[in-house]
This record gives sequence, structure tokens and C-alpha cells, in this order.
Amino acid sequence: MKFAIKSLLSATTVAAALFSGAAYAGPFILSGTDADDHGFVNAGVNQDGWFFMQRAIENLAGAPSLTTTNMVVANLGSTGSTAQSAATSAFSLSSLPGAGWTFQNVDGVTDLTAFFDGSGVVNVNNVGIIMMDSASNVGGGTTAAELAIFTANAAVIDTFLGNGGGLFSQSNGYGWVTSLLPGLTVTGEFTTGISLTAAGNAAFPGLTNADLSAGPYHNRFDNFGGLSVFGTSNATSNAIIIGAAGGSVTNPTPIPTPAPIALLAGGLIALGFVRRRFR
Repeated sequence: MKFAIKSLLSATTVAAALFSGAAYAGPFILSGTDADDHGFVNAGVNQDGWFFMQRAIENLAGAPSLTTTNMVVANLGSTGSTAQSAATSAFSLSSLPGAGWTFQNVDGVTDLTAFFDGSGVVNVNNVGIIMMDSASNVGGGTTAAELAIFTANAAVIDTFLGNGGGLFSQSNGYGWVTSLLPGLTVTGEFTTGISLTAAGNAAFPGLTNADLSAGPYHNRFDNFGGLSVFGTSNATSNAIIIGAAGGSVTNPTPIPTPAPIALLAGGLIALGFVRRRFR
């Protein structure tokens, strides 16, 4: 019996390692939506776009590749209008506060500069997840001057992810992303209707296509290389929500394909019992 338990643990340990992917770098989600402008709270529950934002940060916080010990969510560039209200609600009604996470909003050119150079009280070195709003698509969103700071610090953001942090960004033009991936095409597109892929359904449990389609999206992605697709346009089938299980923008770890990994995990577990039987 001792051997059987040991064999089973060995199999599940290997399977868990395969599921976790690159455990030394963080997950990220890039969305062409302005979900912060198309949500609300009803009876203490986030609805539509705000629910999507909640599920996005819950996904990041629960990812095996989020290895940072800094349990702070930093929302960048939002003022006290809709943008900040949406981010605050997405966080406060999520599972993160109960798990010990806290929330900080950082806005303004001076404070954002200090965030990225590490001199701010809240900075890139002491937070675990970064949120970015949809800029001009939402009231109180990141300004052009603030977006320029994101782009100037694109390499810092990439390093943050490479060190095990997580990131969720919405439709802000993505100049900082294209500076890291010149081949990536981010196109403005004003259309309503997004469908979750299999990866999207797994990443955002309980989220529906209707939640994502409460308002128009504003960016689509093409030539995104190894990044995984969470949501596609109903009109064009283009990628609207993309991301990675870990890594960084310049070195992503794609979302594993569920079926083959599950089969392999099951096979490894079965192997433990086979070895037990013939012992």
C-alpha cells in the first residue's frame, strides 16, 4: 500500500507540474474591450463588464504562474470617475480581499512615473497585479500623457511579468504592447458582440457572452503569435481578448490544451495503479 500511495503521488506531482506551466513568470490578459464603461452593481454583485473584470483578476490571482508574494492590485491611470469605480468594484466584490489582497489606485504623470521607476510608495516592485483601464473609452480613464508613460516603461512591464506578476489591460490603444511586439497588430474596431472560446470559458467561470456584449469593443488583435485567445468577435471572428498562462509579453506561455493534458495526467495516475498491481 505504501508503494501504491507513493506511485500515485509521483504521478499527480508530475501532472501538476505540467498543468502549472512556467511557474517563474506571470499571467496576463489583454482585452480590446471597455468593460469598465459597460457594467454596474446589482444587489452587491458585479454585472456585465464589471463582472468580466472581476473574473479576469480572479483568474490572475489564482494562476499557478503568479509567483509574486506581493498581494496588492495596482490600478493605473484611473481617476475617481467611472474607470476607478469599475476597477474598485471588480476588486472589492471578487474573492481577492478574502484571500488577503489589497487595492491601490495610482494616477497622474508624477505618481505613474514613480510607480515604474520604483520610487513611489506603491510601485512596480511591491505589487502583484497591475490593472489598466480603457483610456479615452471610459470616463476618468488613462490620459494620453499617462499612456506615454506606459509605453516608455514597456520593458519594465515585461520584466514585471517575467518576475511572476500578473496584468489585466483593456482597450487603451496598446502602444506599450506593440513596442514590445512590433509584429502585433492592434486595430480600432467599434462593434458589439463577443464570444468566449473554450479557453475563455475555462478562464472566466460563470461569465457569459452577453456579459461581454453589453457594449461595443474597441480593439482587435492580429498577428499575436503564441498568445492564447479567450474571446472572439461575432462579426469578424478576430481575437478580442488574448493572453497567456505565464511568461511575459515577449516570451509567453500559451494556455495548455485541456484534453491532452488531462489525458496525460490521467495516464500518469493510472500508471501508479498499474505499477501497484504488478508489484
